[in-house]
Amino acid sequence: MMREIFNISTNDLFVSSLSYIEKRLEPFKKAGLLTAKITRGGGRNQLTIVLNGAKRGKAARNNQNSLRDRRALEAALVDALAEVVITDCKVHFIQTSLKLPIEDEISRHAFIRALSGFDRDPDKIIAKSLIKIDANFLLDSFYAFSIDILKTRWLEVCELANENACFLVCDGTFRELLRFLISNLESREPEVHLFRRENGGVDVLTGGLKPINVYIGGELSPDVQVVSKLISIAPKRIFLHRNISDSPVFDFIQSVFGSCVKVLQT
Repeated sequence: MMREIFNISTNDLFVSSLSYIEKRLEPFKKAGLLTAKITRGGGRNQLTIVLNGAKRGKAARNNQNSLRDRRALEAALVDALAEVVITDCKVHFIQTSLKLPIEDEISRHAFIRALSGFDRDPDKIIAKSLIKIDANFLLDSFYAFSIDILKTRWLEVCELANENACFLVCDGTFRELLRFLISNLESREPEVHLFRRENGGVDVLTGGLKPINVYIGGELSPDVQVVSKLISIAPKRIFLHRNISDSPVFDFIQSVFGSCVKVLQT
């Protein structure tokens, strides 16, 4: 059996990205087309992907299938890596470039997430054009040296915010700006439902009561995860169930999503 190996590695900064990429490869794994494994340690983390090829001596049709599988894998990897760039990389860049003294964790992450949501589609097109899949892809090096065109775009937004920092940090002004930013994001779900679990956590579900399938990256606190998901999908309607109003994050959600929020006693 001929095998082809791809390695995607990074430092600890983008380690969560590897788990996301591995998850995106699940259809290939279930079809028996590849195996994937993440190894961690020593400040270096690696996703190793082994693509199962055609057996030597098999008919040309099998070789064509192998080539098709490889192309499908490359397309999936490029799309997953581009999503990482416009999520993990963009959020990290904005986070390190913003100079606004926002002390509240939820507010700070919400503002960064809202800023990162702008121009997602153009950013992803650019990211895809920059990604070249080969045997070894170094994600952290790609971020450091290969996406200057994207960083220039992101820096313009950060500098505008920094120049108006004194005005923006006023609580009333900040909330108004956050509401404006969120209202202008492209909606990826018409409605979502929030249920409070017995352990105090919150489930964010689609209108069909299925888990929200959106990548928000990073290691975030539970409340920040909920807010990040809501901002990332920018729903038109948010239904709160099971005494969710007792949750600490409720007031924040209601203050930035306003009339989109409906409280249901179910």
